[in-house]
Amino acid sequence: MTLSIDNLRKKLAKYCAWQDRCTFEAERKLAELGASKTEMAKTLKWLKDENFLNDARFASSFARGKFVNNKWGKQRIIAELRSRKIEDAFITTAIEEINQKDYAETLKNLALKKWKELKTVDSYSKKQKTAAFLVNKGYEADLVFNILDKIVQ
Repeated sequence: MTLSIDNLRKKLAKYCAWQDRCTFEAERKLAELGASKTEMAKTLKWLKDENFLNDARFASSFARGKFVNNKWGKQRIIAELRSRKIEDAFITTAIEEINQKDYAETLKNLALKKWKELKTVDSYSKKQKTAAFLVNKGYEADLVFNILDKIVQ
């Protein structure tokens, strides 16, 4: 049984209102609900017209949330946004909204915390493990090794 356009709109409006969503996520949800290509296009247009769906807003809130709450670096945020098919212009704007001072401070704090957690006494090994952790979180390698050089001194 397929849902009517009105029911699709109601379900997706609720889905998008609960948390910011991007077009890619809304398309996936519509596919789950069994919407046809035509129903999908009409519903997506309506969601955008009614401002339930806004990829620029999504990119900004996603980047802000992942940086503040999960302490992700810019590279990981960019990769995640690209996997959701967000336009590069929206990604660039979202990344630029991250405060550079806060970014550097977060990186430093993460590096210090990881450094202290590691039990190994070998400084080289400790540095490599800390760097791998930070790069995996999405921080740029040059910034990571720059901060680690200051910590290791």
